[in-house]
Amino acid sequence: MENSGITIENKTRIEELANGLNNIYFTTHSKPLETPIPIEDIAEHHLGYSIEFVDDGIFSDPEILGGIDFEENKIYVNASVEDHDGRYGFTIAHEIGHHTLHKDNYLKETADAERRILCRDVREKPNIELEADYFAAVLLMPLKTIKNIFKDIRKKKPIRSIGQARSLASQIISVGNFNNVSNSAMVNRLIDLKLIPNDLGYHPGINSVYKPRSLLSLVLARISNKIS
Repeated sequence: MENSGITIENKTRIEELANGLNNIYFTTHSKPLETPIPIEDIAEHHLGYSIEFVDDGIFSDPEILGGIDFEENKIYVNASVEDHDGRYGFTIAHEIGHHTLHKDNYLKETADAERRILCRDVREKPNIELEADYFAAVLLMPLKTIKNIFKDIRKKKPIRSIGQARSLASQIISVGNFNNVSNSAMVNRLIDLKLIPNDLGYHPGINSVYKPRSLLSLVLARISNKIS
Protein backbone atom coordinates (compact mmCIF):
# COMPACT_ATOMS: atom_id res chain seq x y z
CA MET A 1 0.00 0.00 0.00
CA GLU A 2 1.38 3.40 -0.95
CA ASN A 3 1.57 6.10 1.66
CA SER A 4 -0.89 8.92 1.39
CA GLY A 5 1.50 11.71 2.20
CA ILE A 6 1.24 14.31 4.95
CA THR A 7 -2.00 16.25 5.25
CA ILE A 8 -2.00 20.03 5.56
CA GLU A 9 -3.32 19.68 9.10
CA ASN A 10 -0.52 17.32 10.03
CA LYS A 11 2.10 19.58 8.46
CA THR A 12 0.80 22.45 10.56
CA ARG A 13 1.06 20.34 13.70
CA ILE A 14 4.59 19.23 12.84
CA GLU A 15 5.67 22.81 12.12
CA GLU A 16 4.31 23.92 15.48
CA LEU A 17 6.19 21.16 17.30
CA ALA A 18 9.47 21.73 15.46
CA ASN A 19 9.30 25.49 15.89
CA GLY A 20 8.34 24.98 19.52
CA LEU A 21 11.40 22.83 20.13
CA ASN A 22 13.65 25.48 18.62
CA ASN A 23 11.99 28.22 20.65
CA ILE A 24 12.32 26.29 23.92
CA TYR A 25 15.96 25.44 23.22
CA PHE A 26 17.04 28.99 22.37
CA THR A 27 14.95 30.53 25.16
CA THR A 28 16.58 28.14 27.63
CA HIS A 29 19.97 29.43 26.44
CA SER A 30 18.79 33.05 26.56
CA LYS A 31 19.61 33.84 22.94
CA PRO A 32 17.69 34.43 19.73
CA LEU A 33 17.25 31.68 17.16
CA GLU A 34 20.32 31.39 14.97
CA THR A 35 21.63 29.07 12.31
CA PRO A 36 23.02 26.55 11.92
CA ILE A 37 20.62 24.95 14.35
CA PRO A 38 22.83 23.16 16.93
CA ILE A 39 21.23 19.81 16.28
CA GLU A 40 23.77 17.74 18.23
CA ASP A 41 23.40 19.89 21.32
CA ILE A 42 19.61 19.68 21.10
CA ALA A 43 19.79 15.89 20.89
CA GLU A 44 22.43 15.37 23.57
CA HIS A 45 22.04 18.12 26.14
CA HIS A 46 18.45 19.26 25.67
CA LEU A 47 16.75 15.91 25.04
CA GLY A 48 19.25 13.66 26.80
CA TYR A 49 20.21 11.31 23.96
CA SER A 50 23.70 10.01 23.33
CA ILE A 51 24.86 9.78 19.71
CA GLU A 52 26.71 6.67 18.59
CA PHE A 53 28.33 5.96 15.22
CA VAL A 54 28.02 2.37 14.02
CA ASP A 55 29.01 0.52 10.87
CA ASP A 56 28.26 -3.12 11.60
CA GLY A 57 25.18 -5.30 11.88
CA ILE A 58 22.14 -3.64 10.35
CA PHE A 59 24.18 -0.49 9.75
CA SER A 60 26.41 -2.30 7.27
CA ASP A 61 23.53 -1.50 4.90
CA PRO A 62 24.33 2.00 3.52
CA GLU A 63 20.63 2.73 3.07
CA ILE A 64 20.04 2.56 6.81
CA LEU A 65 21.32 5.93 7.94
CA GLY A 66 20.07 6.12 11.49
CA GLY A 67 18.03 4.70 14.30
CA ILE A 68 16.76 5.61 17.72
CA ASP A 69 16.36 3.64 20.93
CA PHE A 70 13.78 5.36 23.13
CA GLU A 71 14.43 3.25 26.21
CA GLU A 72 18.21 3.53 26.11
CA ASN A 73 18.12 7.21 25.02
CA LYS A 74 20.48 6.56 22.11
CA ILE A 75 20.55 7.82 18.56
CA TYR A 76 22.52 5.65 16.16
CA VAL A 77 24.12 7.10 13.05
CA ASN A 78 25.63 5.10 10.21
CA ALA A 79 29.34 5.87 10.25
CA SER A 80 29.23 6.36 6.49
CA VAL A 81 27.54 9.76 6.93
CA GLU A 82 29.83 11.08 9.67
CA ASP A 83 31.81 13.24 7.26
CA HIS A 84 28.76 14.41 5.29
CA ASP A 85 27.47 17.38 7.28
CA GLY A 86 24.14 17.61 5.45
CA ARG A 87 23.24 13.95 5.77
CA TYR A 88 24.54 13.76 9.33
CA GLY A 89 22.59 16.81 10.48
CA PHE A 90 19.42 15.65 8.78
CA THR A 91 19.78 12.16 10.24
CA ILE A 92 19.97 13.54 13.79
CA ALA A 93 17.06 15.89 13.14
CA HIS A 94 15.04 13.04 11.64
CA GLU A 95 15.52 10.93 14.77
CA ILE A 96 14.56 13.90 16.95
CA GLY A 97 11.41 14.03 14.82
CA HIS A 98 10.64 10.44 15.83
CA HIS A 99 11.28 11.36 19.48
CA THR A 100 8.87 14.28 19.30
CA LEU A 101 6.18 12.80 17.08
CA HIS A 102 6.16 9.06 17.70
CA LYS A 103 7.83 8.08 20.96
CA ASP A 104 4.80 8.07 23.24
CA ASN A 105 2.53 6.14 20.89
CA TYR A 106 5.28 3.68 19.99
CA LEU A 107 6.04 2.78 23.58
CA LYS A 108 2.35 2.70 24.49
CA GLU A 109 1.14 0.58 21.59
CA THR A 110 4.09 -1.78 21.11
CA ALA A 111 4.69 -4.59 23.57
CA ASP A 112 8.24 -5.17 24.77
CA ALA A 113 8.48 -8.46 22.90
CA GLU A 114 7.49 -6.78 19.63
CA ARG A 115 10.07 -4.00 19.76
CA ARG A 116 12.48 -5.30 17.20
CA ILE A 117 14.18 -4.18 14.02
CA LEU A 118 11.65 -3.52 11.30
CA CYS A 119 12.90 -3.00 7.74
CA ARG A 120 11.19 -1.70 4.66
CA ASP A 121 12.30 -1.49 1.08
CA VAL A 122 13.54 1.92 -0.03
CA ARG A 123 10.77 1.99 -2.63
CA GLU A 124 8.23 2.44 0.17
CA LYS A 125 8.11 5.18 2.77
CA PRO A 126 5.44 5.09 5.45
CA ASN A 127 3.89 8.28 6.73
CA ILE A 128 5.85 8.19 9.97
CA GLU A 129 9.05 8.50 7.94
CA LEU A 130 7.62 11.36 5.88
CA GLU A 131 6.59 13.06 9.11
CA ALA A 132 10.07 12.70 10.62
CA ASP A 133 11.59 14.05 7.40
CA TYR A 134 9.27 17.06 7.44
CA PHE A 135 9.99 17.71 11.10
CA ALA A 136 13.75 17.62 10.37
CA ALA A 137 13.38 20.11 7.52
CA VAL A 138 11.38 22.56 9.65
CA LEU A 139 13.74 22.18 12.60
CA LEU A 140 16.94 22.73 10.57
CA MET A 141 15.55 25.34 8.16
CA PRO A 142 13.15 27.66 10.03
CA LEU A 143 10.55 29.30 7.81
CA LYS A 144 11.15 32.91 8.87
CA THR A 145 14.91 32.61 8.41
CA ILE A 146 14.53 31.07 4.96
CA LYS A 147 11.96 33.60 3.79
CA ASN A 148 13.99 36.59 5.02
CA ILE A 149 17.09 35.42 3.18
CA PHE A 150 15.10 34.52 0.08
CA LYS A 151 13.56 37.99 0.02
CA ASP A 152 16.99 39.60 0.19
CA ILE A 153 18.74 37.55 -2.49
CA ARG A 154 16.07 36.39 -4.90
CA LYS A 155 16.22 37.54 -8.48
CA LYS A 156 13.29 38.61 -10.59
CA LYS A 157 14.19 35.94 -13.13
CA PRO A 158 12.05 32.87 -12.34
CA ILE A 159 13.59 29.55 -11.37
CA ARG A 160 12.99 27.23 -14.30
CA SER A 161 15.59 24.49 -13.91
CA ILE A 162 17.03 22.30 -11.21
CA GLY A 163 20.40 23.94 -11.83
CA GLN A 164 18.97 27.36 -11.01
CA ALA A 165 17.26 25.91 -7.95
CA ARG A 166 20.51 24.38 -6.72
CA SER A 167 22.32 27.67 -7.25
CA LEU A 168 19.70 29.55 -5.23
CA ALA A 169 19.84 26.89 -2.50
CA SER A 170 23.64 27.24 -2.32
CA GLN A 171 23.32 31.01 -1.87
CA ILE A 172 20.79 30.62 0.94
CA ILE A 173 22.95 28.01 2.64
CA SER A 174 25.96 30.34 2.45
CA VAL A 175 24.17 33.53 3.53
CA GLY A 176 22.24 31.80 6.29
CA ASN A 177 25.19 29.73 7.53
CA PHE A 178 23.22 26.51 7.09
CA ASN A 179 26.38 24.45 7.16
CA ASN A 180 24.61 21.34 8.46
CA VAL A 181 22.07 21.25 5.61
CA SER A 182 22.56 19.66 2.20
CA ASN A 183 21.80 21.43 -1.07
CA SER A 184 19.10 18.85 -1.86
CA ALA A 185 17.42 19.41 1.49
CA MET A 186 17.37 23.17 0.92
CA VAL A 187 15.94 22.77 -2.58
CA ASN A 188 13.16 20.59 -1.18
CA ARG A 189 12.49 23.09 1.59
CA LEU A 190 12.17 25.93 -0.95
CA ILE A 191 9.77 23.81 -2.99
CA ASP A 192 7.70 22.93 0.04
CA LEU A 193 7.50 26.61 1.02
CA LYS A 194 6.36 27.37 -2.55
CA LEU A 195 9.27 29.74 -3.06
CA ILE A 196 10.29 27.87 -6.21
CA PRO A 197 8.25 25.65 -8.59
CA ASN A 198 7.37 22.12 -7.51
CA ASP A 199 8.00 20.49 -10.90
CA LEU A 200 11.79 20.44 -10.80
CA GLY A 201 12.21 16.75 -10.05
CA TYR A 202 12.16 16.87 -6.25
CA HIS A 203 9.42 15.78 -3.87
CA PRO A 204 7.87 18.59 -1.80
CA GLY A 205 8.37 18.10 1.90
CA ILE A 206 10.64 15.07 1.50
CA ASN A 207 14.39 15.17 1.85
CA SER A 208 15.61 13.17 -1.13
CA VAL A 209 18.88 12.17 0.49
CA TYR A 210 17.34 10.55 3.55
CA LYS A 211 16.01 7.18 2.42
CA PRO A 212 16.40 4.67 5.23
CA ARG A 213 14.94 1.22 4.70
CA SER A 214 13.72 1.04 8.26
CA LEU A 215 10.20 1.43 9.48
CA LEU A 216 10.14 4.20 12.07
CA SER A 217 13.83 4.66 11.27
CA LEU A 218 14.63 1.63 13.37
CA VAL A 219 12.73 2.82 16.40
CA LEU A 220 13.33 -0.06 18.72
CA ALA A 221 14.02 -1.05 22.24
CA ARG A 222 17.29 -2.78 23.04
CA ILE A 223 18.76 -1.92 19.65
CA SER A 224 22.21 -2.12 21.24
CA ASN A 225 21.69 -5.87 21.57
CA LYS A 226 20.72 -6.16 17.92
CA ILE A 227 23.74 -4.50 16.31
CA SER A 228 26.49 -6.22 18.25
